[in-house]
Amino acid sequence: METWPVSARTKPYLTELLQSHDICPLPAFDEDNELIPPTKYNTKLCGATAEVHFTYLHFFIKKNKRHIYLPVLRKLSILRRPLAFPSSPHKRFRVSAS
Repeated sequence: METWPVSARTKPYLTELLQSHDICPLPAFDEDNELIPPTKYNTKLCGATAEVHFTYLHFFIKKNKRHIYLPVLRKLSILRRPLAFPSSPHKRFRVSAS
C-alpha cells in the first residue's frame, strides 16, 4: 500500500493510515466494467450511483464475550455517473441537493 497511486491531496492521509491500519484496496469498476485507477476515485465515484458487493464477517471473542460484525467490501460498480459539475467556479453545486 505504500506505493498505492493516490492523489497528492490524499497522500498524507494514506501515510497516516498505514501506521495504524491494514488497508485493502477496494476494486471499483466503471459502467463498462473497466477497473478505475485509485487516482481517479475522487472524480469518478463522488456523486455516482453504485452497486456494492460485500461479505459480512462475524467474530465472537470468548474472553470478552463480544460479537464483532465486519462488512468486507469486495467490489464496487458504477451504475450511473455523477452529475456534471458547473462550469463556472462561481457557481455552487451540492451533490446531496438531488
